[in-house]
Amino acid sequence: MLKLTNEQCSEVNKMEDNDFVQDAAQKLKNKYPWINEPDDIFFVRLKSALNYANTLPLNDMNARRDFLRLEIFYPGFYQKPEVDKWLRTPNGYSADQRLEDYKHVMLNRERRKH
Repeated sequence: MLKLTNEQCSEVNKMEDNDFVQDAAQKLKNKYPWINEPDDIFFVRLKSALNYANTLPLNDMNARRDFLRLEIFYPGFYQKPEVDKWLRTPNGYSADQRLEDYKHVMLNRERRKH
């Protein structure tokens, strides 16, 4: 069995996150062709969002993708104190469920605008 040091594990996780962001960025740009942000800036923005998401106990891969999708539509949403508090405060629901709830709140707000 291969044993990795903490530093090596950290590097592997960083590489996996970079691959995840690259894949998500490409898929999201294909799905939403109106995204015209340069790739390098887009990647950095999504990577920052994923770094934040990684501080939450998100267990579902789809939750991580949803987090990045929210970042596209609402840049920096997770930096707002009230959103940060909502996502971090245990209220009997998992972080995955709190993110899902937030996503639905934002979708409903958009529907009411139109």
